[in-house]
Amino acid sequence: MNFSNIRSKHFPALSHRDYRLFWTGQCVSLIGTWMQNIGQSWLVYQMTNSSFLLGLISTLQFMPVLLLSLPIGVIVDRYPKKKILFVVQFLMMTTAFTLSFLIYMGWAAYWNIAILASILGILNSIDMPVRQSFMVELASKEHLMNAIALNSTVFNAARIVGPSIAGLVFDSFGAATCFLLNGLSFIPVLISINKIEAKGLSTNKKRNNVFADIKEGLSYIIKNPKVKTTVLMVGFNNAIVMNFMIMIPVMARTVFNGDSKAYGYLMAALGIGAFSGALILAATSYKGLRSRLQMSAFLGVAAFVLIEGFVRNYYIAFIFFIFAGFCMTMALSTSNTTLQLNSPDELRGRIMSVYSLVVGGTAPIGSLYSGIMTEKFGVSTTFVVNGILGLVVMTLIIIYRQRLLKRNESIENTQITLTEVNI
Repeated sequence: MNFSNIRSKHFPALSHRDYRLFWTGQCVSLIGTWMQNIGQSWLVYQMTNSSFLLGLISTLQFMPVLLLSLPIGVIVDRYPKKKILFVVQFLMMTTAFTLSFLIYMGWAAYWNIAILASILGILNSIDMPVRQSFMVELASKEHLMNAIALNSTVFNAARIVGPSIAGLVFDSFGAATCFLLNGLSFIPVLISINKIEAKGLSTNKKRNNVFADIKEGLSYIIKNPKVKTTVLMVGFNNAIVMNFMIMIPVMARTVFNGDSKAYGYLMAALGIGAFSGALILAATSYKGLRSRLQMSAFLGVAAFVLIEGFVRNYYIAFIFFIFAGFCMTMALSTSNTTLQLNSPDELRGRIMSVYSLVVGGTAPIGSLYSGIMTEKFGVSTTFVVNGILGLVVMTLIIIYRQRLLKRNESIENTQITLTEVNI
């Protein structure tokens, strides 16, 4: 089997020119993004030595997603996605260069890092639903799951490379260089977006007021069992179970007596697992979406988080973070696909804004919760509690989904029977 046949069967999204442009730009930019994430977390913890203040930065960064996602979903459904995406990426580049400059000049302090984190949060609240809802136009609905999985592949490849580079750069050249490199990494993205032919024009011809449009999107989510339970799964897990990344620098230092390199390698372990999961999902996407895989993946994340709470050996923790990362990417990629395949075109921006809300908007709640729990009871206990909560709540949501689907099936069968009787 030659490369062309392998690509057409296992990676068909790459046959679309627009998607290829977008994907290759992300390959460079996401490495820089992960370098900034690692650099910012370690810098703040180094400056403050407080897991609470570290959690507060994360809260500030994700709070705009919580507050702005729903109205932004309306904007995404009304205006060209390509233009929005270009402007947002340019402004993200500007924030990275600003932070690098502040550190280089010796002006960086907790308060201005917090302000820049908040600005980045506002930009992320726009970027996430735009990118997600634009994906179907870049790669077609037929190859959507493959496109999402490939996007997750490059995201998690960057998670492997980015933290490792960040740890080395932080130790050798300082935090300013991490943020400078992130700023430079946006240049290929801006070039790629500019070359994309798809405009991401609105399919929503109605122009209700913003609140009416938000209500329309939320009503659809509530009425669709698969969409509703997927939103519940993603929301809870991102707030409580998958939010453990904010605790990894604390675990690296307090449990394993490590430094920024140890932290970077643990984050890279997550990336190795997540990359493997995304690659397998992309290569097998031709088999179609499997609900059991989605539910099993969420349960798997909770189980591995629980196990990490009992681990006291750095290398064993590294291995279990690989498994946790594998399950995380499986859970989120299948959830993203479930929502998009069950969304009408005219509502996709609003539904994906809710996805952005539950992925990023619940993080402030989870970050504060994790920061307080870690400060009060220690990082290991927090991992154990979160893992148990994840297993219990996920089991309840799975049971709830099965009941909703059976009820809907029963209603549909009754309607078919009544129609046949009337005929």
